Amino acid sequence: MDNCNPMLTPVEDRLKFTKDGTGELVNSTDFKCLGCLRYLTATRPHIMYAVGLVGRFMESPRQSHLEAAKRILKYVKGTTNLGIFYTVSEDPKLIGFTDSDWAGDTEGRKSISGNGFQLITDFFSW
Repeated sequence: MDNCNPMLTPVEDRLKFTKDGTGELVNSTDFKCLGCLRYLTATRPHIMYAVGLVGRFMESPRQSHLEAAKRILKYVKGTTNLGIFYTVSEDPKLIGFTDSDWAGDTEGRKSISGNGFQLITDFFSW
């Protein structure tokens, strides 16, 4: 993926996956190697949703799941200058964010939620 074209977003807008996905089954061992993206989310929380989305299909990934994972890699390639840089401030402010997708899981109709907290300008929990 060294010579891939960078993407502007890590995931398509309003993308919903199913367990069956589309396309043929791909090698799950190769797909699991992309689990290293989890480590990258420590300094790049903006890819957390996309990584969690494709991470649900580690056991039996389809071609559509692999394409979504490759899109994340293409996004990372185009945004190597982004990340968390912690700074010092004399006026610290704690800010919290939350979002949810009620019954958004197409398999079990489970709700998906997330939150993030930042101190000054840096996220420390998500």
